[in-house]
Amino acid sequence: MAIALVAHPTLGTLSSQLGDALPVTGIYYPARTQPKDATLPFFADLTAMLAETGASICAFLSPYDGIEKDIERCLAVGVDVLCGGPLPKIDSAPGSGDCPRCAIGAIHHFSPLFTKARQQRENPSFGDSVYLRLVAGAQSPGLLPAWWAVCNQWALALDLLGETPPAIYLSANNRGRAYHVALTATAPSGTIIQIAVAPQRRLAEFSLIGRGGSLAASATQGGLTLAGAQSTQVLHDATPPPELAWMRAFYEDEAPPATDESSFGTPLLQGLRRALRQRQPISIDL
Repeated sequence: MAIALVAHPTLGTLSSQLGDALPVTGIYYPARTQPKDATLPFFADLTAMLAETGASICAFLSPYDGIEKDIERCLAVGVDVLCGGPLPKIDSAPGSGDCPRCAIGAIHHFSPLFTKARQQRENPSFGDSVYLRLVAGAQSPGLLPAWWAVCNQWALALDLLGETPPAIYLSANNRGRAYHVALTATAPSGTIIQIAVAPQRRLAEFSLIGRGGSLAASATQGGLTLAGAQSTQVLHDATPPPELAWMRAFYEDEAPPATDESSFGTPLLQGLRRALRQRQPISIDL
């Protein structure tokens, strides 16, 4: 059973890692440039890739204008779809039958950082959560990749805290195709949530403060720092990207955890566009 990828050229290294571990037979993205570091066959047309590779699964790792049409095209010819984030123009996941399958989002559930953070948060000694800060880089230039990054971090925050704020405050600006986004919210328990997205793709920071301890991690740190009342320890962990476990689970016929990213994805995209027009923070009811 072959897998086809749809990924922006900047994700060449990730695409190669996936190709080394899974039966990936081709990669496509509607851009003139090919992936920089990928070793996979590159196709300039999605239909041609599906036909020539015989892929039974197509994994969309990057958003772009018209992605929903390409997903519908895959489903129409019986190709299962795995998509890394919500769709810009479809309010719910297309395809509700058993075949073909269509799963959207939930990549963070396959991240060792998320798993460890949730375990520590549920530890009674950690206490109630007080403050959560997430910083991430958009995987590629443009509004939709920045939106996907915000959606993925927001989904992580909701699943980690186990609660949903009634509203968010959003601000955004851009210079060309480079976007910066800041999101702030207060959960019903009083936990403050802050999310920042920047154009630097490799940017990644995590910080969770509880009444009895704190958790912190960053892309340069190489592990999770756990600070408690008595000591501080660093849990070093060099693991494959979560996309690998996410795709492998789907390949082995296991659906990712059920999410409804479209429920907040659509309001976030609409709010992001409004914040860019107004050039000032806006409030969005969820």
